[in-house]
Amino acid sequence: MSIKNNFINEIIDVVIDEVSKEEIKNKMSTYLIEPSITYIFHRFYPYIVITFVIFILILLMAITIVFLLIRK
Repeated sequence: MSIKNNFINEIIDVVIDEVSKEEIKNKMSTYLIEPSITYIFHRFYPYIVITFVIFILILLMAITIVFLLIRK
């Protein structure tokens, strides 16, 4: 077990060292993170808009109901 744990720890250390380099960070940001975020945003955008519209409609209905109750 000790040899296996040492090997795994060494691999983790190497990966952490490599990922900590500025060049690798820039590549990951440019080619992995930003495209992923952009893709996710484009996929969720219609749902966000629909949710916002429904929220506004519910708010307008609540205001109308309150206005009608006060008016009576």
